[in-house]
Amino acid sequence: MIGPLPRLHRLLVVAVALIVAIASGAWVAHFSPLPVAAVAGAMWGFFAGIVLAYVLVHDFHAHPHPVRLRRH
Repeated sequence: MIGPLPRLHRLLVVAVALIVAIASGAWVAHFSPLPVAAVAGAMWGFFAGIVLAYVLVHDFHAHPHPVRLRRH
């Protein structure tokens, strides 16, 4: 986890992770002899980017705080 980021920064991290993962998946699959490998690589990159983005911005150590009720 990177840390508690503002919403805009989290969206930017997610967008950059997805773009890099899609481009790298298509680039790696481009060297395959199959004709539709670039599209398949981009799809695998998309799914890998979703997982990467979730891991980057999710707080795994966050615990719900109990709500205090005051009764008068």
